[in-house]
Amino acid sequence: MLRVDGYRTGGGRRGNVAVGQVRVLKTSIPYVSRVENRAPAIGGAEAETLADAKTRGPLLLRSRGRAVTTEDFEQLARDVAPDAARVCCVTDPEHPAGVRLLVVPHVVGDEVGRIQRADLDPPPATLERISTSLDTRRLVGTRLLVQPPDYVWLTAVVSLTARPRFDRARVRTEVLRALYRLYHPLLGGPDGGGWPFGRSVQSHEVHAALARIPGVDMSQRVRVLMFPAEADTGRRGEPVERLDLADTALVYSFEHQVRVS
Repeated sequence: MLRVDGYRTGGGRRGNVAVGQVRVLKTSIPYVSRVENRAPAIGGAEAETLADAKTRGPLLLRSRGRAVTTEDFEQLARDVAPDAARVCCVTDPEHPAGVRLLVVPHVVGDEVGRIQRADLDPPPATLERISTSLDTRRLVGTRLLVQPPDYVWLTAVVSLTARPRFDRARVRTEVLRALYRLYHPLLGGPDGGGWPFGRSVQSHEVHAALARIPGVDMSQRVRVLMFPAEADTGRRGEPVERLDLADTALVYSFEHQVRVS
């Protein structure tokens, strides 16, 4: 068996593929009948745009390489780790003189957008690179933690009716896609830039997302229940209308369930 621990290639975000998606041999290899990636490809980022460069320039001139404000920490982290999709600097709730830099890597989901929880943990090398760089730029006395967000697990259970002449299985798939996209760490939220850090989750936002799906009959009853889930066991708690998140937290979609009649 030939095993490759890792390799790097260019191409931006399109190279981020889920487990089992690399299956085609470009050239034949003796005694090799098939291939498959056993781990996701992550870390691919697009080249900096002109608009991003215009934003980064003034920040660089203002900070001169020093990490003082939260914006300084975020921009300096992006400079040293372009493989981080999102970074957010918040005050450490446990240490008044400390800050936490929350890092989300580039990730890819399956056909409905479902993401494996393990894929949301940035590679240790990325966290170490950011921490080492910022440690030399922070003010003396500032305590710095570089880590993933605190993910809060959530299951949405949805019951609805499909409009006439719409295939129920297709409608169910589209509803699942909408749910996983709504709470997506990179594509979700109200502006499509990823669910905001610390933003509460409310059930009425699911109704708004469902109303944009052509096959959903919004004239019939649409029932939405949200269940917090335990990260270790996956056991669901009691249903809630609103799920509040700490400033260091992001919502994580855990096995949404959809019933279409």
